[in-house]
Amino acid sequence: MSNMFRRARSSGRSPIRSSLYLRAIVAALALAATSAMAAPRPHLRVALGWLPQADFAGFFAAQANGLYDRAGLDVEIVPGNARNGAVMMLATGAYDFVNVFNSGVALDMANVHLPYIAIAAIYQKEPTAIIVHDGPDAPRSLVDLRGYPIMISPEALDNYWAFLVGRFGYTSSQVRRYTGDSTLFIATPHIAQQGYLTNDVARLHAAGVPIRVFPLADAGYSSYGPIIVARRALVDQHPEIVQRFLDATLQGWCLYLHGDRTGTDRLIMAGNPDYTEQNASDAVAAMRQYQLIEGGDARTQGIGIMTAARWNAYFQQMQPTGLYPPHMDFSTLYTTRFLHHMTCDSGQ
Repeated sequence: MSNMFRRARSSGRSPIRSSLYLRAIVAALALAATSAMAAPRPHLRVALGWLPQADFAGFFAAQANGLYDRAGLDVEIVPGNARNGAVMMLATGAYDFVNVFNSGVALDMANVHLPYIAIAAIYQKEPTAIIVHDGPDAPRSLVDLRGYPIMISPEALDNYWAFLVGRFGYTSSQVRRYTGDSTLFIATPHIAQQGYLTNDVARLHAAGVPIRVFPLADAGYSSYGPIIVARRALVDQHPEIVQRFLDATLQGWCLYLHGDRTGTDRLIMAGNPDYTEQNASDAVAAMRQYQLIEGGDARTQGIGIMTAARWNAYFQQMQPTGLYPPHMDFSTLYTTRFLHHMTCDSGQ
């Protein structure tokens, strides 16, 4: 997910910044965006970074329930895929808002000076977990997984795997490559795998696999989950548009969590035919069980909230990786100016 940024840092220069061709494209897109913002109904492009699913439901709920229309906005939701994920979507500069998957991508974004700024953290917790087979001799905690083979994606090695190494003493000899396919995990009792609380856990349960789940957030991993980032120029020049967009999106989340999801799920499945109503129901159940959206600081400060303490905690957890300068000013990568203590009681 974020390897492109990390390669840029290790080589001493960013391919994003060094490409005159890309700069010209971004400049042209910025000019087009300025014209779009001047229209009576501003046209906004929102990049998901992945295929439509319940983890992005706030955007689709705002669309399905007419919230963007009532806010005077013409919003286009653009899915991503394996070849065109959040990182590539950020790099083009072609989108007004991008959904990035965690705090690591946001830090990478700031580290190579991409013109985006985080405006809301939808999940107050990183929704990734380590999953093991359940049984009489199964590991009882992440501590017990020291020396245990764990299937991890290459993208994870520079973020939460680094946290696990520092916190629990894991080593590179434990790593087995994870590509999103759980076949090896299902067939191998004494192996663990990474997984997403909102989909992988339910999928394994449905396959009849007894599992035990260890959420990384419960072990102190400080990353936020999906984060909405906005073009800095849009934030600076048209803050009222950003406010209207974010208010509608957060209200969309409230409707999805506590209202009728039918129309929203229909939109999601139209963009991702392999996604089912059961997938969506499982995801919402996980959001509630693990308090991904309304838990943590969101209980008292409203959904989407981000705090300096959390960003600092994550930054400190990542320092042993050497990915970021020790004195990096990460305070400029986010703003809370558009967050106004919206709870789902007050946001509808």
